[in-house]
Amino acid sequence: MWNQTDNGETIGTIGSESGEIIMDEEHSKGARLTLEKGGDIAPYSITSGVYGCFFHTTYLSTLEEGVSELDTMKAEISEFFDSETTSDEEHDWIMAFVGRH
Repeated sequence: MWNQTDNGETIGTIGSESGEIIMDEEHSKGARLTLEKGGDIAPYSITSGVYGCFFHTTYLSTLEEGVSELDTMKAEISEFFDSETTSDEEHDWIMAFVGRH
């Protein structure tokens, strides 16, 4: 299940890409997605991570792209958590996720 990180306390603070955090959600099974605006590299960015597996940043041009990408990532990560995978399958999923995003 996805919930706001720290009960929304992070919204409006500066994120890892030096932008203002506008969405910050955490999955109860161990993942986080943070959408920032106005960072150093791109107008919008999403930092994504599954704890203990990977951390990745995606750069976007518009808020609409950012929200759409965040929703897609949430669905994919939720599906990953709901599936039973071997370590090889987990590795393949991570590489595919990072390649798509």
